[in-house]
Amino acid sequence: MRFGFLSECETPEGTTHHRRYWEVMDEVILAEEMGFDFFGTSEQHFLVGLATVSAPEVFYPAIAMRTSRIRLRHMVVILPFPFNHPIRVAERLATLDIVSNGRAEFGTGRANTLVQLEGFACPLDETRARWEEALEVVMKAFKDDPFSHEGKYFQIPPRSLTPKPVQDPHPPVYMVAQSPDSHEIAASKGIGALSWDMYMGWDYFEKSARLYKEQIQQAEPVGAFVTNCLSAVTLNCACAETTAQAVQETRESILNFATPVIESFYPDLGRQAKSYAYMLELEKIRDRSRDLDWLRNETSVLVGDPDVFIERIQRYQEVGADEVIMRLDGTHEQIMRSIKLIGKYVIPKFKTPRSVIGASPLPGRVP
Repeated sequence: MRFGFLSECETPEGTTHHRRYWEVMDEVILAEEMGFDFFGTSEQHFLVGLATVSAPEVFYPAIAMRTSRIRLRHMVVILPFPFNHPIRVAERLATLDIVSNGRAEFGTGRANTLVQLEGFACPLDETRARWEEALEVVMKAFKDDPFSHEGKYFQIPPRSLTPKPVQDPHPPVYMVAQSPDSHEIAASKGIGALSWDMYMGWDYFEKSARLYKEQIQQAEPVGAFVTNCLSAVTLNCACAETTAQAVQETRESILNFATPVIESFYPDLGRQAKSYAYMLELEKIRDRSRDLDWLRNETSVLVGDPDVFIERIQRYQEVGADEVIMRLDGTHEQIMRSIKLIGKYVIPKFKTPRSVIGASPLPGRVP
């Protein structure tokens, strides 16, 4: 089981992006020390305060210079043009791989809010096709030298990618998977699935996970190899010494994220575009959007003491998850505490279980 730390540099009202970005760099340094395998953030635009990393390709090299082991994963590069041109994506990813000494990873997506899609004037009914063709171009740029492409959106004459990445021929590849259909697409293309239950609960996640694990065996990889990886994504997490403390301290920050996603961001897009219609599922739980106790007991929201984290991750592991990705909520100090507790008590339970000290088999207590 691998462990990932996700931050989107949420910046509360009254604070600054400058302060928050530097806090996150400190969080990643600690996450590396505590045994996390990778760090990532998603490319987001116009989401004031909620998710503020619009240029992760600039942020990651600063982190790379302050770390040595932890891998750096683009949780989402938004591929549909005009968000990004695929050649520029390949060039930037190769450069990150060089400056991080081979630690870059490539997660992709097609954008999931109207505020972003309309802001970049990206046609809603073309995001899947544009994502698919852009991914094909990026992979050609890594695999072929020279590469070329003739498609609906891009016509590229023979060219050579410069620079070349450290990982030959390219870093591992993933895509955000929120619907059962997207899990099937990830499997068919031989790329990892960043799988999230979309607040719809365990059955929703388990169905999607099963589809991915069954179909990845027949993958025809879009890249040079199959990235067979099911990532269990928990977009709201907080760990404290007690569950009551974790709930009390992070209730506001978790609901500030979950409530608008459930009530407006996703359903609004689902009503506008057929390929996002799965987001309308959230209307079934709209009346639960402000109920943290229900969210943490019935959905992927993970709030509690280390034992609660261990129990949930064991469940993910039983379904076939290869890694868990945790978006940690709360203040900087609370996030640092979560990282320490997860690193001290949770990660060793899965990485080095024989080294974890249990109750003494001898009568009495050791003095």
